Amino acid sequence: MSGSVRQARIRRYRRLMAGSVLAGTVGFAAAESAGFPVVGVVIYWVGFAGFLAVWQGTSVSLFDERDRALERRAIAIATTAFVLGMILLWPTMVVLSELEIYTPPPAFDGALLAIAVQSGLFAVVYSWLRYR
Repeated sequence: MSGSVRQARIRRYRRLMAGSVLAGTVGFAAAESAGFPVVGVVIYWVGFAGFLAVWQGTSVSLFDERDRALERRAIAIATTAFVLGMILLWPTMVVLSELEIYTPPPAFDGALLAIAVQSGLFAVVYSWLRYR
């Protein structure tokens, strides 16, 4: 298979994967807002199944080392920015709450818990990979 044909197939399969995820997500949101949460979840899972079918069903490698390096860099930057933002916001919110100037929403506590769990999971996985 020539390089241009291979690249065209990769683009087509990636678009199918992204379209499956997008259709599932939009379908879920639409069904949920229309009052059909179970239908929304089914639509979401069908979109996810479509993604998996395309990803695993093709003989063409859809991602290479450049894609993986880009994903690693993007997740590192996004995670660092989010965690640093939360680390700076946390004491600020505590002070504002104690001074009764502003009460942070309950989701803020959930975000802090999520960061703690994610950080702990990262430490466990990192240690396991490093010392296995």
